[in-house]
Amino acid sequence: MKKQLSSIDLHFLLKELKALEGSRIGKIYQPEKESIIFSLHKANMGKKLLKIVVGRSISIIESKEDYGETLGFGMLLRKHLDGGFLEHIEQLKPERIIKLEFKIKDTAKFLFIEFFGKGNTILCDAHNVIINALEHHDFRERSIKPKLKYVYPVMNYNLFGVSENEMQQMLNNSKKESVIVSLATGLGMGGLYSEEVCLLSGIDKNIKPCEANKKIISEMLASIKKIINHETAAMVILNENNSPADFTPFEFQFYSNKQKKRFESFNDAVNHFYLQFREVKETEHDKKLASLQRIIEQQKEAIESMRKEEREVRQKAEMIYQNYNAVKEALDEINKASKKYSWKEIKEKLKGHRMIKEVNERDRKIVVEIGD
Repeated sequence: MKKQLSSIDLHFLLKELKALEGSRIGKIYQPEKESIIFSLHKANMGKKLLKIVVGRSISIIESKEDYGETLGFGMLLRKHLDGGFLEHIEQLKPERIIKLEFKIKDTAKFLFIEFFGKGNTILCDAHNVIINALEHHDFRERSIKPKLKYVYPVMNYNLFGVSENEMQQMLNNSKKESVIVSLATGLGMGGLYSEEVCLLSGIDKNIKPCEANKKIISEMLASIKKIINHETAAMVILNENNSPADFTPFEFQFYSNKQKKRFESFNDAVNHFYLQFREVKETEHDKKLASLQRIIEQQKEAIESMRKEEREVRQKAEMIYQNYNAVKEALDEINKASKKYSWKEIKEKLKGHRMIKEVNERDRKIVVEIGD
């Protein structure tokens, strides 16, 4: 059973999600860690809800549920994006990454949604510097942490524009046992679309990659282009008990003998398929777990806030220590002057002082500026 959207699935979904461009953000919800919902409004379209299930799916849903409390990352998104506009939606092809571009007044911010592995959602500023992410990670080739530049893994070959020479190179270098596995992994097509390419091309999916000659490669490339450029005629594939088994953007040869249910849009087909996961009743254990998760999120935020405050206080203390003699000298100077002059007179005399920048005569306080 399909658990995640493939790169080609995202390609077809984006054609429909593009209709949301230009929408104003009404509200942002995060009822569960992996679930983020944007309430959007656009003239002549009304209100729409964009639901992201991190690592699994993205789609437009019609009805608003009672989402209850919003978790920490959702609150962060509200802080940075509320009242802004969803300007642009794109897929970072060939990756399974969706980039949402928001405009808040004159500032741009980006939300990157990763659908590979366990998934992630990363909020960045206009320069692609990470503001925060749902999950912080340290990978061998990249790190997902605040204040770092957002970097994403890039495949060696782009299935949306792969050339004959690149396909030949990919197959020649492949260590997989068959062409179908090479297509699924080397081009990132996934199993289903690789099966369909082999069926459309009329080739044996089990031949070794090195056995694929120019004719076979040319036929496979033509089949890939045919799939990518196919008109949408979405459907959900059904099991024998009529439960959803899979979804496709149009009719596949691979599922020619299966029962199907047709939909007006690919978005509707995706929603219908994933509805089976949402309809599982929440147990008391699940409710307690969700409550504890919210508490943990809040505690993490509090800890991070205290760590930030601790760092700032430590930096100030170290700065004072490094400039102790100069600070002491300035304080001694003030103490001596206070025995002879009023604070008002002291304030006048200290105008232009290299360290003492402000004198509060009412509270008898001074502001001292020290360098590194």
